Amino acid sequence: MKKLALLMLLGPVAAGCATAQAKSPVERPRLEVPPPPPRVIESRVLPEAPALEPVPDLPAPAPVPSRPRPTPPAREPKPEPKPETPPAEPPPTAGPPVSLATVPQLRTPGSVDGAEAGRQIKEVIDRARRTLSSIDYGPLKPQSRNQYDSAKLLITQAEDAVKSQNYDLARGLAEKADQIAKELQGR
Repeated sequence: MKKLALLMLLGPVAAGCATAQAKSPVERPRLEVPPPPPRVIESRVLPEAPALEPVPDLPAPAPVPSRPRPTPPAREPKPEPKPETPPAEPPPTAGPPVSLATVPQLRTPGSVDGAEAGRQIKEVIDRARRTLSSIDYGPLKPQSRNQYDSAKLLITQAEDAVKSQNYDLARGLAEKADQIAKELQGR
């Protein structure tokens, strides 16, 4: 019985080995590579250079003076003669002079007009002033005092910019002053 069990176990193993064979590689035809084309070297015939003509010798350089030349004395300008008759017609002008007050200022579609921009900036300046007035200057540290003074200066500059109708600059200065004032108030 033991032999039978052993044969049953070894039977499939032996059968597997009997059918397993190493496969030989399939032989394929060799590829034939064509030989490279022959190299053709062309000789280029260069045109002959024209015959060079001799150039005459250059003249000898002029001798350098040994002493410097004196500077000529300054001459007084001659007065120009004035015309005896005035011109008959003044040159034509393009029209009456245009003052800057009559020329409308260019604005982007989202920007406000001058009066509205000035009002909005005045509100920011007033808010910064109120915030600064609520701060006690005495107990401030030196760095905080410098910021306080800077805010006051920015307010003054913003007001000057509003007077000159430079609203973009005025808005930036006023908002910076308001920001500094709020930071000082929070300390």
